[in-house]
Amino acid sequence: MRVATDYIRHAARAARKCAGDPLGGAPQAPDSEFYKTLARALEEIAAGMEALGKEE
Repeated sequence: MRVATDYIRHAARAARKCAGDPLGGAPQAPDSEFYKTLARALEEIAAGMEALGKEE
């Protein structure tokens, strides 16, 4: 079974943006879109784990 990772990767990119540029750029404060994406990513992670658990 293939687990969807689009939102998970998008949330990771957004989190890196909030942490700041590794070359010294200023961090950006998380906005509502970041939290929506993070919530969706966590839902995908949970659904993927549940699906993998059912296969066993």
